[in-house]
Amino acid sequence: MAERHLPDDLATEALGETLARLTPPGGTWLLRGELGAGKTTWTRGFVRGLGGEPEDVASPTYAVLHRYDLPEGRLFHLDLYRTGPEGAWSLGLEDQITPSDRLVVEWAGGTAGPWPSAWVAELRLRTDGEGRQADWTIPDQP
Repeated sequence: MAERHLPDDLATEALGETLARLTPPGGTWLLRGELGAGKTTWTRGFVRGLGGEPEDVASPTYAVLHRYDLPEGRLFHLDLYRTGPEGAWSLGLEDQITPSDRLVVEWAGGTAGPWPSAWVAELRLRTDGEGRQADWTIPDQP
């Protein structure tokens, strides 16, 4: 497990950008943290790290799912806060994701799920004073 103190939003985005570059096509990130912990902020950096437009990233809490086109594939940004893990798959998500796409799941719950590949990483964000504390695990590369 790796960990880092993130003093502000810029550091949170920078971590997302760095971890995006380590994420293979088909990779899934399960994000955990309370409301306001920085999950969507981290995702902005993640999108930037994959060559996308970070200013397009918005919280998926009310929309449940956002898709971002990237130079290589797409990013599906999913929020399970209101639907629960089973609700996401009732959207037909498994029929839309291709092997070149990546998935970021906010409020992921447990690690079990019908994720699109075996490469599943986990990130936990929590407030820490004025900043955040991040810890994450990344599986071995396929």
